[in-house]
Amino acid sequence: MRVASVLPSATEIVHALGHGAELVARSAECDYPAEVRQLPVVMRPRTLDSERPSSEIDERVRAARSRGESLYHLDADLLRSVRPDLLLTQNLCGVCSVTEEEVRDACARAGVHPRVVSLAPTNLEEVWDSLGTVAEALGDAPAGWRLAKSIRARTAPGPATGRNVTVVEWLDPPILAGLWTPDIVRAAGGDPVGPRSGEPGARCSWDDLVRATPDLVVVSPCSFSVARAAREIHESRELRAALARLRAPLGIYLADEAYFSRPGPRLADGVALVRAILAGASPTGPMPVEVLNRSGMAEVGP
Repeated sequence: MRVASVLPSATEIVHALGHGAELVARSAECDYPAEVRQLPVVMRPRTLDSERPSSEIDERVRAARSRGESLYHLDADLLRSVRPDLLLTQNLCGVCSVTEEEVRDACARAGVHPRVVSLAPTNLEEVWDSLGTVAEALGDAPAGWRLAKSIRARTAPGPATGRNVTVVEWLDPPILAGLWTPDIVRAAGGDPVGPRSGEPGARCSWDDLVRATPDLVVVSPCSFSVARAAREIHESRELRAALARLRAPLGIYLADEAYFSRPGPRLADGVALVRAILAGASPTGPMPVEVLNRSGMAEVGP
């Protein structure tokens, strides 16, 4: 089967199911595992501004969405060339990727007719269910059952610690992570501060976060690497001052976005990360994690 994926989490799921060799095209954001970077890119963001300050990116995205503009471009000529039998996309967030409607329009322009499977999980159980959805589309339902069973065992809720945990998914303005992230925190034994399970991320102010008095803060900006996020914090006196005002007794950590933002297998690593920190263990994991000191600067490397 020839598979195109324009969703990073779906690309990761295909590989986790053992079907990576069937991928023929990806989005520019599909970068894991490393071998997918050799695939042709069928979808790119219209504006390459990832190095701009978070506030500028936020303003541009909000303006584009208010005008009903897509943030991404699908290459119809490349779609025609790779001739996918299956195309994996999403229908949850127009900021994160193209929508199912945009994919179907592009396929019509290209004159190709793949089966389009759209993923839209809003909580952790639905994320694990989506493993089976992709497996069935690949014609390998048993692989989905096995993978989901294994991950559910890894992420089964443990004892509650009574500690409040905040995950910040954007820097300026600060946005508290929602959807499946509250479930990640609960599975790790914490009490999430912010949106409820299934609700979208919530904009707030740093003053709001200070008043919430979280025991643990994890800063994990969506679509940013730890190095990219650390650089913006280093260059912004305002962000450093805001982070310095937080008196989280269990610390403030800067974590790779894949621990929380990509609804695929690596969310299990997010559960393990929060669980380890709540237990007093070192903040280590398969993706980068750094400790932020009181001045908002990175203290240690991954």
